[in-house]
Amino acid sequence: MAAEAYVVPYSVGGNSSLAGRSKVPKQRVKRQNNNPSDFSWVQRWAAVGDSYTAGIGSGKPLGNPILDEPENTNWYCSRYDTSWPMIVNDALGPSVDEFHFLGCSGDRTGGIYQQILKLPTNLDLVMLTAGGNDLCLAKLIEKCVLVPSGDNSCDSVIAVAQANLETILKGNMMQLMSALDAKMKDDGVVIYNGYAQFFNTESESCANQAWTYATLWPGNSGLTIARRNIFNDFVVQINNIIREVVEETAANTNYNWKIGFSNWDPWVYNGVQGQMCDPDGTGNYPDPEQPDLQFFKPDTHVTEHDIDLRRREEEEMKDPVAAARRAAWAEIERRNLETELYSSVLFNSPHPGAEVRHKLDRRAPSPPGCPGDKPNVDIQPPSIGLPDWVGKNFHPNELGHYTIASFALQTLVDTRAAVLDLTPPSCAIQDKFTCWQGDGSRAYASAARLNEDYQDFCTHVRRTSGPNGWSFSRVYHEGTPDETLFRISVAPPSTNYDRNECLAKMSRIINGCDGNDPNNPMNWKFGGEWVHGDYTYTVSPRKHKRRWPVPREPGGACEGWWKVFYGEYDLYGYGWASHDWGQQTLLKEARSCVGGGVTEWKFEYFDQADANGMEWKATFRTPIWVRQRCFNNNKVQFGAGGFTGGCRGND
Repeated sequence: MAAEAYVVPYSVGGNSSLAGRSKVPKQRVKRQNNNPSDFSWVQRWAAVGDSYTAGIGSGKPLGNPILDEPENTNWYCSRYDTSWPMIVNDALGPSVDEFHFLGCSGDRTGGIYQQILKLPTNLDLVMLTAGGNDLCLAKLIEKCVLVPSGDNSCDSVIAVAQANLETILKGNMMQLMSALDAKMKDDGVVIYNGYAQFFNTESESCANQAWTYATLWPGNSGLTIARRNIFNDFVVQINNIIREVVEETAANTNYNWKIGFSNWDPWVYNGVQGQMCDPDGTGNYPDPEQPDLQFFKPDTHVTEHDIDLRRREEEEMKDPVAAARRAAWAEIERRNLETELYSSVLFNSPHPGAEVRHKLDRRAPSPPGCPGDKPNVDIQPPSIGLPDWVGKNFHPNELGHYTIASFALQTLVDTRAAVLDLTPPSCAIQDKFTCWQGDGSRAYASAARLNEDYQDFCTHVRRTSGPNGWSFSRVYHEGTPDETLFRISVAPPSTNYDRNECLAKMSRIINGCDGNDPNNPMNWKFGGEWVHGDYTYTVSPRKHKRRWPVPREPGGACEGWWKVFYGEYDLYGYGWASHDWGQQTLLKEARSCVGGGVTEWKFEYFDQADANGMEWKATFRTPIWVRQRCFNNNKVQFGAGGFTGGCRGND
């Protein structure tokens, strides 16, 4: 049997082809077929699919570029030793006699169809990830993120990807199920793994990061929330179609095997902070501020060079001649891309679905084309067209593959229970209360603010429904030291929302975590999380670089200088005016004391406390000779809830 079609678990990861290796005798284990958690029934199994199955970039590459065969080998397909199939194979244990690892980076359903045809029959288990490449995801990532050349090009690929998703994807997947039927043992199991949403969409913080490897002109709009939502929506739609395919396959009485859908998507945003563009992320990779990131990503933190480049780009954008030239190039790029896209077999056919079914027939298996395909070639090479160090971006990293493997194995237990006509094992309702301060967090916020905010949050929760559960979040006092995220997440099958329960849970998180601490007399709140069954309530202050230790009393510094016709003031503070940009605290009191006439008002929050522990600075002008009666005696500061110990100067 060819190297790509037969792998024994003891030899995967070597530096040479595995063809011709003899199987190593293994000690048999006692079979307990009435226990769905016992995997000893799995003797012959396979993993097929795309780059998510191959594990591009996760761990070390399998195979050897010199000794491997020229096509469909470990090296050529970018298979890696910390991919989820390798992790699953280790977990299945010594009962496995044959492990067929055929997943290949870049393969669409046509290529995966060919992988299935290469499998032997009478398999106990098959796991797969398939469908994403039918949406031309590699071209989406290229045109919309890594090498953007203008919004029109990105939008053109998005339009075709959406059309593919709506017209052909489900039919392609059903063809894979039909092909698997000839390979499965009676009472065997198929596990179809889903995909996960790449991006957090809570803030625009990562839109200005350096995501592009190259660009043909400046002015790229970056990874805005709107664009991130498009990528995430594709993932949700793919997973919904996978779910439909699994349900229809399970209902097909002609199939004598069982199938399960392994959906790891909710874990990435509800279980951990696993998405790119998380507000706590810095743009670095790896990122110590976001240790649970589940995907490979470029290092996108902004350097001084990036800032200088953007400054020059902004200057170039002001040149009308250059702007016209860029617009002309953008239109040429858009037309060329659309010509490339719409010349595919799909868009030349008056009946795309029928064309796909024909192309996926055993006599001529092939999905429709994507931009960049080789002309007149039905099955494209199984490479994503980029070196692995680039191509691995937007794919699960090592941690992501352990997550996929964990969910796949749990789904395997549940599906095996269905084979045995047993109730799947279940865990007791989870009730876990976590205080972020106990986990070492240094982000905190005002008790008065949070106790006001949670009531507003619980009142305005908007419940949605969907196969992946639902969540609602809101950020309060964004950009200030009191910036705080409130979130409720509900996992399926639960859908209901109880406002009174939300109020009770949020109040307990805020006031039950941080109270009666003699080292915290100002009662700062660190927040926390309460997981109760399918419901997760979260309160997370987000400014981790505030003054530390927490202030025991408000403080600051003040200077007021006579400038002949006006007084000029610099006022710094910490522990007060921490949410309102000084508007309802400092400015209000200054105007009240001065009697009007506060001008040139500027208020700035620092990204982190300065060397003196100050968190903000206010500058303003007043009529002359007000320092003694308003600022040096701390009248304004006391009225605003703060203190500066006087105000030096000569006004």
